[in-house]
Amino acid sequence: MRNTFTQKNLILSFIFVFIGFVTFAQKPKDTKENLDAAFIASIYTITAGECVDFTDMSTGGATAWQWSFPGAQTTISTQQHPTGICYHFPGNYDVILEVQNSTQINTEIIEACIEVLPNTETPIADFYADFTTIPAGGFVQFTDISQNGPFESYAWVFEGGIPASSTFPEPTPVGYPNVGKYKVSLRVEDADGDQDSEIKEKYINVVPAATIPPIADFMADRIYIEPGDFINFKDRSQGNPYIWKWFFEGAAQETSNLQDPNAILYTMPGTYDVELIVESNMGIDTIRKYDYIIVSEIDPCVAIPEANFKASTRLIRSGTKVYFEDKSLNNPTTWNWYFQGGYPTYAATSNITKGIEYNVAGFFDVSLSVNNACGSNYDYREDYIMVFSGPVNEYCDTISNIGANESIYSPGISGTWGEIGGHNGQKIRTYAEKFEQFSFERIDALIVPVVKSQAGNYNSKVTFYIWDGNTVYPEEILVQKDYFIRDIPENFNYVVDFGKAIEVEGPFFVGYKINYVDTNNDGISDDRFSVSIAKNRGGASGLNSLYVEANSQWTTATAKFGITTSSAIRPVTCVVDINEFEVKNNIDIFPNPATDIVNIFTGEVNFGTNLDIQIFDITGRTVKTIDTFVNQEEISVNISDLPQGLYVFSLNFDGNIVNKRIMLTK
Repeated sequence: MRNTFTQKNLILSFIFVFIGFVTFAQKPKDTKENLDAAFIASIYTITAGECVDFTDMSTGGATAWQWSFPGAQTTISTQQHPTGICYHFPGNYDVILEVQNSTQINTEIIEACIEVLPNTETPIADFYADFTTIPAGGFVQFTDISQNGPFESYAWVFEGGIPASSTFPEPTPVGYPNVGKYKVSLRVEDADGDQDSEIKEKYINVVPAATIPPIADFMADRIYIEPGDFINFKDRSQGNPYIWKWFFEGAAQETSNLQDPNAILYTMPGTYDVELIVESNMGIDTIRKYDYIIVSEIDPCVAIPEANFKASTRLIRSGTKVYFEDKSLNNPTTWNWYFQGGYPTYAATSNITKGIEYNVAGFFDVSLSVNNACGSNYDYREDYIMVFSGPVNEYCDTISNIGANESIYSPGISGTWGEIGGHNGQKIRTYAEKFEQFSFERIDALIVPVVKSQAGNYNSKVTFYIWDGNTVYPEEILVQKDYFIRDIPENFNYVVDFGKAIEVEGPFFVGYKINYVDTNNDGISDDRFSVSIAKNRGGASGLNSLYVEANSQWTTATAKFGITTSSAIRPVTCVVDINEFEVKNNIDIFPNPATDIVNIFTGEVNFGTNLDIQIFDITGRTVKTIDTFVNQEEISVNISDLPQGLYVFSLNFDGNIVNKRIMLTK
């Protein structure tokens, strides 16, 4: 059983300190006390075709780096110290470095940092492709743009392509049948025997051919900036598009054909739209986010922000990255993320487009603090990311607001009859326990510690509820179910099953409603039903999570009875990893149980897609690994050499992971 109550004081203390810091840490300026981006180059004047190494010299504890090299062959890098940045054309080129630490972002721009002198003597090999991302089975046309010819010979090598090589200046279109990322190289030689080579690693990205129309979507790492700042954009489209057309209203760079454009500069104050058009072999889709980017020297707040966020996935295997999207309201201008157990641990951008990697198994908290000139707000979610050593599709547990060292009981009410937690002389109709947690997203049942259960009439009932918890008191009913009191034993942990799993997002209430039946008019209910509560935690100084309703008015147990307490009801909660790729592609595995051969039905997955199969035993240990590709609808795997038991098949279809359980019998 996970305890959500005893950690609350520590959590609130952490948040108070964290928010207090953020309140006074508005958007940082370039001072030596703050994060300060800086760098040096190995050389500042080169000849076309030569390369430069860069060394980060930032101060203030940078934890993330985003370099931009306009005019270079490698235009972006996230390494701290990028090397081998090559320039092929004469000119003067800027270099941009954006750094982050736990609370700040700072940018250094050196205009005309690298001077590239003309090279008119020796060969400079270079080329480009008409498309660098294509669907499996597509073709690419390569164009030679090498300098200082004419050349006597050309030697092209196309990794993964058909043909695999060429000696023509303009090779015929190259086909790529299989999904993957492939390098391309070109060597040129002139009449004097001088040679030069250009190698572009992972230059051609072959994606699975789309089977559904694309759905355009994206997010920016920041949506509020000052003039002269940069924004990085991340494509989040579905359906395997391979053509991207971006339009950045108000930006210095108005368009881009990259999947993930970086270092988009905004120089003038204003509110700007961003549009993305994506295309695949199944069609075209467009999304335009109106007034998405706010560029202002003055904080445009109209109200205190309301922190909120969403993770791309929450139930993961160690070594997996999770992407986080800010969903806060009222235009926050600074963001401070804390990722317990993740790397990096902190971030200061609005959206976490590069992902947070979790390498150690465990349950980890996530918090987001946001603020603007109007104020600050936070969203702290305990045990929000669940990391396991092996693949897990579902995790369930009970949660409780009762501390590990607390005892429970059923106290009476002084001066009248009955108990707090059930029927009593104050005619409490409904009891509701609030759970302030984000760990789980589904409630399967309630475990109710019943103290008294005496039915005054044969058909006397108690109604159990789950309410949405995003209001002060219970309002929106998610589910309710009646139970006959005669069927509920006394002094028993009774399981309330609603007949279906109830989806929740964030806080929720659980509880019950009772009726007061008095056939003999003695002022005491003929029905007697009550549930255990925690012993008083100390009046108004303790933490209370129990709410009561009488005469259609809700209040806290503290206001009603002068105590701080919690109901001992324990929800059975789950978090489930819903695999959209598995559903869309109709992937299955059979027979189950199996005796020797397991067949993987690949459904709608395109032939040529890479397939990595890992088989884990019940302890999470890898017992078999197979690297193959999809070349038929059914792929057979022999597991007759494994001992009897439960196994998990982890199927990695070019980055899309599907986990299936198989029972092996002998």
